[in-house]
Amino acid sequence: MNWRPNEVKYGRNFIQSAIEDQESFLVTTTEVPWNIVKKRVQNEPKKKVFVKSMERAKVENLTKNLPDIDTVIGIGGGLAIDMGKFVAWKKDTRLVTIPTVISADAMVTPAIAIRDDWNVRYIGYKTADKVFVDFDIIQEAPEAYNRGGAEDILSSYTALYDWKLASDRGYETYHENIAKKGEECLEKLEKNATEIKKVSEKGIKTLIDLYMKELDLCKAFGNSRPEEGSEHFFAYNLEYLTKRPYRHGPLVGLGIYLMAKLQNERQEKIVDLMDKIDLNYHPMEIDVARSEVRATLSTLEWYVEKERLPYTIINEKGINKEKIRELLEVLEF
Repeated sequence: MNWRPNEVKYGRNFIQSAIEDQESFLVTTTEVPWNIVKKRVQNEPKKKVFVKSMERAKVENLTKNLPDIDTVIGIGGGLAIDMGKFVAWKKDTRLVTIPTVISADAMVTPAIAIRDDWNVRYIGYKTADKVFVDFDIIQEAPEAYNRGGAEDILSSYTALYDWKLASDRGYETYHENIAKKGEECLEKLEKNATEIKKVSEKGIKTLIDLYMKELDLCKAFGNSRPEEGSEHFFAYNLEYLTKRPYRHGPLVGLGIYLMAKLQNERQEKIVDLMDKIDLNYHPMEIDVARSEVRATLSTLEWYVEKERLPYTIINEKGINKEKIRELLEVLEF
């Protein structure tokens, strides 16, 4: 399977040209991005699928009785594009993605994630044929949302530590060459922090290029271990316990901070970089209460065992009440 999109095109004001070649297509989107894009689109899709959740029952209900089409176009952020991947996979059609924000790596990654009773489930893969990155549209989105995409790269900081820890404990094999390339991605992110903060053309290109480099690392290893560890497991458990979705970047950022602190107080370096990019990682940014974070941490070991997730710092250190107090002491709620 080809994990990378066949083509990524960059430009300005070219959404109409991206869509006008499609004769028989369906759009998956959400209200805000569609309202931004529709004025630039002249040819009408056969159907517009507006998605609010990737919960299995809701996804299956939305995909009943869809028309025959040649192409699915996912327009929006991670939610809309995940739905596009799901529909294109189900109907075995071409997939085109048009991100309106770069808050997550969904536009270039093939994995299809749904929620089953708020548990994350990867159920299939669909690689985009083309990705159209329109700088005008992306720069219309709130800067904080676009910057948040960096947290999908920063997760390697904690994930690589977890991977090495699991290898040291005899649970799996650690590949130095893959890990080194993951560290190089973090270095490139830091080198371009100012451009990413500004959401400049260079900053946007840098993030998308890093998404694809991490995709290559995951393909080389065979799964997402090089960029997904305890920080994502924290995020998954919070979603599971609270039964609601969150902005992906700040949620993962919170997980990075907490797990880096749990990893022998490694948070200072990554916090400096998050602050340099002006990233949100405090609970108040995603409207999470102290009690909810406390509950997520106190049940984290139970959750990773229930879900049979890979070995991480969560399995290594007991997270008791005193440890939770230490983890939360400087966070803003």
